[in-house]
Amino acid sequence: MSAKRNAGAPSRTEKLVSLTYALMSRRRGYTRAELRGIVDDYQDLSDEAFERKFERDKSDLRSLGVPLESLVGDTYYGNDRQETHYRVRPEEYRLPAVSFTPEEAMALGLAARVWKDPTIASAADRAFNRLSPGAAGSPDSEGASFETFEPRLHAADAAFRDVLGAVWDRTPIRFSYRAASGQSAVRTIEPWGIGNRFGHWYLVGRDRDRDGQRIFRLSRICSEIARRPGTVERPEGFRIAEVLDGLDPDTARQRARVRLAPGRGLALRSRAVEPVDGTDPGQPPAGQDPEDTADTVCLDYQDDEALSAEIAELGPAAAVLGPEGLRDAVGRRLQGACEAQNAPVPAYSFGQARPGGRPSSSDVVARALDIIAYVVREGAPLLEDTAARFGLSRRRLIEDLTMIQLCGVPNGLPDELIDVDLEGDRVSIVNAEGLAAPIRLNLLEAFSLLVGLQTLLDLPGTTDRSAARSALEKLRGAAGEFADIDRIASARLAATESSAVRETVSAAVASDEVLQLRYHQPSRDEISDREIEPIRLLEDGGRTYVQAWCRSSRARRNFRLDRILSARATGERFVREAERHTVAEGTLYTPAPEDIAVELGFAPRLHRLVEEFAPYQSAKAKDGTLIAEVGVPAPELLPGLVARHGGGLRVIAPDTAADTTRRWLDAALAAHENRRPHPLTKENA
Repeated sequence: MSAKRNAGAPSRTEKLVSLTYALMSRRRGYTRAELRGIVDDYQDLSDEAFERKFERDKSDLRSLGVPLESLVGDTYYGNDRQETHYRVRPEEYRLPAVSFTPEEAMALGLAARVWKDPTIASAADRAFNRLSPGAAGSPDSEGASFETFEPRLHAADAAFRDVLGAVWDRTPIRFSYRAASGQSAVRTIEPWGIGNRFGHWYLVGRDRDRDGQRIFRLSRICSEIARRPGTVERPEGFRIAEVLDGLDPDTARQRARVRLAPGRGLALRSRAVEPVDGTDPGQPPAGQDPEDTADTVCLDYQDDEALSAEIAELGPAAAVLGPEGLRDAVGRRLQGACEAQNAPVPAYSFGQARPGGRPSSSDVVARALDIIAYVVREGAPLLEDTAARFGLSRRRLIEDLTMIQLCGVPNGLPDELIDVDLEGDRVSIVNAEGLAAPIRLNLLEAFSLLVGLQTLLDLPGTTDRSAARSALEKLRGAAGEFADIDRIASARLAATESSAVRETVSAAVASDEVLQLRYHQPSRDEISDREIEPIRLLEDGGRTYVQAWCRSSRARRNFRLDRILSARATGERFVREAERHTVAEGTLYTPAPEDIAVELGFAPRLHRLVEEFAPYQSAKAKDGTLIAEVGVPAPELLPGLVARHGGGLRVIAPDTAADTTRRWLDAALAAHENRRPHPLTKENA
């Protein structure tokens, strides 16, 4: 298989690989006019359309880590023509030489596996493979594993990448922001840093309209991020982690009054701060059945959106009496859920077993550059080894190689094109010496590993962190301009926050000690006593779980720590057995054989949740909805789940479950509008 000229217009990935190759192969570079004349995709465009496309391509190359340089004046020919030439200097393209010990490489692999968002996880995998050429395969290298605690970071907020880019570029931004009170306003911000605390991503910067430092939760940004002219001056010595460490989750408390139907809202009752009729608000009067207690409970809270999700999940069994901001937030969730559940079902067809979909063109370009560097460096590696190196199937690798063979100087001569040859089970690439060195890390790649390593260093417990520390220092040396990115971008695990339950559970995990729990299950709105053998802790999206063998249900179960009302160490030790105490890394939900299959529709903002349901199959509809067939223990759990997500989730099939959910939501919205809960009947339960 040898290179051929492409008779048609190139694909976007082919064009970007070819531009990288061409701009590196010519010392003087190319002018705009020269590139317009040789790149098929630029021809037959108006001047305005060409400028837009060319600027987009330059931006994409720079975001990939390609160090595109602009030179004014044709100095190579000794004249004064003020034309801009674009080139890539090989010495700026190459990743600085760095080597890691096996222990440090293992720490890098774990840092890459911290990320669960496809885009950042892909960037972390690429960076790991580039930095550890001797590692076997991907960050799933044998021997690297999380034992007593697995951290999982998400950055799926729609604004994340745009905000991270603006923070790094020191560019002012403007967006519409919904405050905790529910009021929205347009804000113009000079961004200083971005970080994660309490499971949420925050932007810290100077608010121009209010002339002072402000903190914004990314999930409350409700518009596109618009860049503004100018350059941001970050305060000297600024560190995002120090600012976020000053956040107090107990500040800005408000008091809510919620009316609950008999026996419902047990979690809210347990947190009530004022007794009702002289009784304990979390318990019924002595001798009285919980089903007979219909109370108005008062509780303190910080965030309308967080509490509104909990109240909306109760549906018709809860009504907010005050404050109005909380009541409006519940109303928005219920209204959004009703609208989503009643919307026409988009056309879809199941085909893929998992919802990842195809990678973006930027990911394919980055992977292609890495494949070229690997194959040239290795000489003639086996196809099987190359596919394993990049986590690809043989078929997918050959597709990438087919694309690479069409790359080179656009419309160049045969010796200006990349030559890909397959002989038996081996692959070789010639005439690509300029791309033989691994490309330097880009912003997202450096961010993923530097912040991932810092997260490992923050893990609770007494695990030896020396390998992670030394890997972090070496990575700083290789990251170039991004060496200190963790000054302006960081992630603090929620597990670092102390609580009596967390400390009791952590100690039991470390000592293999049986625990007795009093646990609230919100889907059934019941409190039960459990005896568990704790296996390990897992943090996902700011929530911490203990994964355990539950003696009460005789099965492996996950228990959210914030739903554990009390935890008591029994003093009994258990012996770990493979059958009971082995949990697959990354799993949060394991379908049971008796689960009932349903089809759920996830809006784009909730796509990251799909994997948590361990879908049997999935499909993406044209409107962006991701439809997944999943197993649930009981269909009656679905209406509350749909209400909690306020329009981001809907029940598609079976029809009976969809109709039941629709009736339940209608009853919940009616109860909300009447400001009173009413007991569920058999028909709308």
